[in-house]
Amino acid sequence: MPLLKILPVRMPSRLASLGLSLIVCAAMLGTNGCISYKLTGIYVEPSAGACIYPGFTAQFTAYGTYTESGHATVTKNITDQASWTVDLPNLATVNSSGLVTSTGTAIGITDIIASAPGEFGTVRSSAPLTVETNCVSSSGAVRTLSSIHILPANQNLLSAGDTSQFVAVGHFAIAPFSDDLTRQVTWQSSNPQVATVDAAGVVTAVGAGEATITARQTLSDGMMVTGTQKVQVDSGSTSR
Repeated sequence: MPLLKILPVRMPSRLASLGLSLIVCAAMLGTNGCISYKLTGIYVEPSAGACIYPGFTAQFTAYGTYTESGHATVTKNITDQASWTVDLPNLATVNSSGLVTSTGTAIGITDIIASAPGEFGTVRSSAPLTVETNCVSSSGAVRTLSSIHILPANQNLLSAGDTSQFVAVGHFAIAPFSDDLTRQVTWQSSNPQVATVDAAGVVTAVGAGEATITARQTLSDGMMVTGTQKVQVDSGSTSR
């Protein structure tokens, strides 16, 4: 798809917004046709707890939330389409793919920022990075899942049959600090009469009310790690 290659991400807002919309549009082709989704939110992961030694690197990921009236909310990995900056460039630098590198011996905390043009202006989000000499060592350490964060935030579905794609992001104490676990976790709805969720994290509204969507994964030692997010289905909804 050559059109995608000629639309750089750092263009004037109208053209860049068009470029991001085309990326999502292309992703939807073959399933729901070409829908003009608009970027309305960004989440940067890992959202908390990233810590590296001076001179080390950490990978950050940007997830974009796209909406279009009357259609499902779509969450996409837009790491390579976002513009990346760092709050304290003397502490760390970040490249166009979200890879952060500590600049040397300096220690401290800085924000890693991802931004992209949305429907009503620039949408941005940030996450903190700590650079220090006493981070958890990755040498010989076991990379164990510590928490799960479900994206996007609490969803409001208008009517039965509406859907929303949830993404389960796993957080770890050592690098790499986050992974997309959407198809690895077990999904569950607290109230299937309000909303159901399939193995790929797609939530479908069934009837009016509120449901809690849970993503869980059992660790090798038997411990269970879970993440939750609320779904509200409007009172006028009825099953189709």
